[in-house]
Amino acid sequence: MSTSFPSLFPGMLLDAASRYAQDHANAEALQGDPVRELGWTATLVPEETGGVGGTLADLASIVEGLATHGLHLPVVETCAVVPLLLQAAAPETVNRWLEAVAEGSAQLAPLSALSSTPDEIVVQATHLDIGYELSGTVQGVDISLPATHYLVPAEADGEAAIFLVDAERIGTPTTSYRTMEGRRGADFALARLAVPEGACIARGAAAHDALAAATDAALLLTATDTVAALAALVQQTVNHLKERRQFGVALSTFQVLRHRTADMYVKYLGAKGLVIHCFHEHEQNAADLRRTLRLAKVSLAETARACAEAAIQMHGGMGVSEEVLATRLAQRLLASEFRYGDRLTHAAHLLAPQAGAGPSSVSNLTGSAR
Repeated sequence: MSTSFPSLFPGMLLDAASRYAQDHANAEALQGDPVRELGWTATLVPEETGGVGGTLADLASIVEGLATHGLHLPVVETCAVVPLLLQAAAPETVNRWLEAVAEGSAQLAPLSALSSTPDEIVVQATHLDIGYELSGTVQGVDISLPATHYLVPAEADGEAAIFLVDAERIGTPTTSYRTMEGRRGADFALARLAVPEGACIARGAAAHDALAAATDAALLLTATDTVAALAALVQQTVNHLKERRQFGVALSTFQVLRHRTADMYVKYLGAKGLVIHCFHEHEQNAADLRRTLRLAKVSLAETARACAEAAIQMHGGMGVSEEVLATRLAQRLLASEFRYGDRLTHAAHLLAPQAGAGPSSVSNLTGSAR
């Protein structure tokens, strides 16, 4: 039983993330703020504002390294969504906040649900004489890392807008919980929250484009996470079948298990090729990129679920223990289907008569990007 799992995005960032994840994979609770302490928030920040000036492929290396060892850190949210949303602001605002993000003096996080894309807006903004009022309930926000400010996508007077709001003004969540894959999630209820005029950093086309870019990046990096976790899961399953014995022989000698593992490996190879194609489309600024990412989401969700269920079954009783890496990887794959829209949501968008039509409360704002 021979398999090969070359890295999607090899390099120093992958090695560093992999080492950190391996050292902290069994930690009971997240200590400190490793994403900012390791400088990963500066990956997409331009060099002129104190960042690294990297690309999504660089960030994908970090995502791959963490996923391989089953460690959950909100890298996509803090390192991709945040800087891409900030790009919508005026130049002086962009430079000031990107520099703060890069050096860690400000801790920004998106106030958006992990279960929907950043451009699925649920917060309504009412323009007043002295500022704005924000209203809406945002469920499933990742709160694994501390935040001093939140970036809040909203609809203001029929157009997309992005607000930068102090965390103290947002207040504490109405409820918090542990998600299936081990993240810390929370729900926030904004009830006519008053914010100053300057809290709105972007409106209209600039906000629309930034939300679209953040959504594309989130879908792309989540796909990378899925494939990296899938590769590690197949490898763990192969090792388990080689090491475990039944009736005096290794499980890897049973033909039905060999065939099932081979099926998992073929599915992994197809998923890997799909992610590489998506990155190529992103680099080429393909006109139908969102459609490609939606199709990839649907395909990867089906592949991930099938392989997760197969791995759990082949691990037997060990497959339901979170102490086993394969179990945590299977949980990660099952949960990934529901990050940034599940496969049924994306399939509905693909099948809609009009491109981008769907359940979003502001589909008229974001439809052209979908």
